Amino acid sequence: MEKGSLGKLLLGVAYLEGDFVLRSGRRSRYYLDKYLFETEPRVLRGIVHEMALMIRNHMAAGAVYHRLAAPELGAVSLGAGLSLESGIPFLIVRKGEKGYGTSKAIEGAFVSGERVAVVEDIVTSGGAALAAVDKLREAGLVVEDLYCVVDREEGGAEAAAKNGLTLHPLFTSTELGIGGGAGGAIEVRGETASGADV
Repeated sequence: MEKGSLGKLLLGVAYLEGDFVLRSGRRSRYYLDKYLFETEPRVLRGIVHEMALMIRNHMAAGAVYHRLAAPELGAVSLGAGLSLESGIPFLIVRKGEKGYGTSKAIEGAFVSGERVAVVEDIVTSGGAALAAVDKLREAGLVVEDLYCVVDREEGGAEAAAKNGLTLHPLFTSTELGIGGGAGGAIEVRGETASGADV
């Protein structure tokens, strides 16, 4: 699927308008429901294909990733798909340590010193991704790159840079036509996963 078509499909499946409070605490007139696009096979397949291509291109240019890492819960399906597509093992970074079994904050095998790329769904302020990066670094892993499906362009790239990370978005809100001074209010015209008009 061509990237432009994928963007329209993503919006057709997951774009909502209204009054929403984001994880960052900010209010927004639009919301991209990650669970709607990450649970729709056609959209998830297209996202995984395009993001795996981004990762392979960076690796061809010299980046080294021993593992991918996905913060729970939203990015886990994305991490699993990218691991399958790229052949790179992945880790799951828990929001908090579980209080039973191994009580791990990071699930999956790794060795201190390995280089890890974090994969995330939506980046607004970058808070959730940065919390995951902190846990990975505390475990001795090297993290310099953060890949996301959509950068809402509300400070996430700047916050990432301040923490020694480069943000690599598949789409920005501007590219999707939902950013800018209008507060994200747009009329979406595209096809849904079933091919019906929205």
